[in-house]
Amino acid sequence: REVQDSIPVTERLKMDTSYAFLQYPSLAIAQKLTELFSNANENRLVIFHFGASHIQSEVVTTEAKSYLHENFGDAGPGFLFPFSAAKTYGSINYKTNHTGTWTSAKSFQPNPKIPLGVRGMTVETRDPAASFTLTFPSPLPKEEYELILFFDNNAQTPDFKLTVGENHWQVDDSLRSAHTGKNYLRIPLTQEIGKLQVQLLLGEKSGMLFRFYGMSLEKKDRSGVLYHSLGVGGSPFEAVLNLEKLREQSEVLQPDLVILDYGTNNILYENKVAESLPKNVSKAISNFREINPEVLIVLTSTQDLFYKGKYIDAGIDFAKMMDSVAKANEVMHWNFYDLSGGFGQIKNWEQAGYAQKDYIHLTSKGYRLKGYLLNASILNTLKYHADNPTADSLTIPLKNYDAVKEQTKVVA
Repeated sequence: REVQDSIPVTERLKMDTSYAFLQYPSLAIAQKLTELFSNANENRLVIFHFGASHIQSEVVTTEAKSYLHENFGDAGPGFLFPFSAAKTYGSINYKTNHTGTWTSAKSFQPNPKIPLGVRGMTVETRDPAASFTLTFPSPLPKEEYELILFFDNNAQTPDFKLTVGENHWQVDDSLRSAHTGKNYLRIPLTQEIGKLQVQLLLGEKSGMLFRFYGMSLEKKDRSGVLYHSLGVGGSPFEAVLNLEKLREQSEVLQPDLVILDYGTNNILYENKVAESLPKNVSKAISNFREINPEVLIVLTSTQDLFYKGKYIDAGIDFAKMMDSVAKANEVMHWNFYDLSGGFGQIKNWEQAGYAQKDYIHLTSKGYRLKGYLLNASILNTLKYHADNPTADSLTIPLKNYDAVKEQTKVVA
């Protein structure tokens, strides 16, 4: 999509686009993937994309989502969260701020002190004057929307007010009691949306606690792609096992396709793949299948990394492990390691302006490229199945980097 010094980006970054596919181990999975995207204009396709810092800022997912919306329909913004109240950086798509005192938990913590939902972050407060606000730089156009608020609904929950533009909804005991047993509330919106605010209402309530998991903003029309970006910076793969409310909230959001896009924080610091990791990946897969036996799952590999003076060659082993676990569990694999150039290429990405100087994170341009490649890989896979409707699998052998590693040692 971009040319620098007259050299195509794929060539400049030493990418191998023969890996721009979601590899699948069975014909049934290819058929299911095709069915989901082919029918998206009539039956909404819901995507969960989990990951660490590369997903939390939502650059990758926003880029992928924009292409998917063009091709398969726009079902709305998806999951929103008051990042400011959790004392962390937020999405490129909106700004957040808060008043009052909040505490939070995040999924990278081994034993989160507050239950976590699908977003991997939860905020809570006992401050009766607390609030949070989300502001969109350009107001979302007037549509028929539905806003699903996820919060603990019990005797300790205080009254609060939702404000969207000029409209207000007071969520009080009578409204919440009408939803007993449901820790969420659906609010219909038919307006332009520039700002959303949740404000606790001053009042005495013994043991008051407002615990909030986030909200999903969706178009009421049940068509198109609804893409939920669910990254938490610093997260290893095991973070997705820490989501206590995953089942409960997934039953409301109904994911069709789950992308598990972790790895950097598993291999970076010790440059190895832990023996327990394959079992944990398999556990995550089974957790989602318990929620929805039909759900499609994509495992990903990391990009090349350079840390403390050496290339992290565990990225090779991580890609092998993910490829193996994907086949064993009958799920898809997006081999981003080989696609992005593989071993020894992160410095090349940095020199071209696509990776940051820490040789771990990408620049905004790099993350946008990754989002573009994810969309391209989905489209390539759909086309491959359309052209090869009886092919019982799409598998691409992993690259061997032994010679490249030896060459790197010599250069070093």
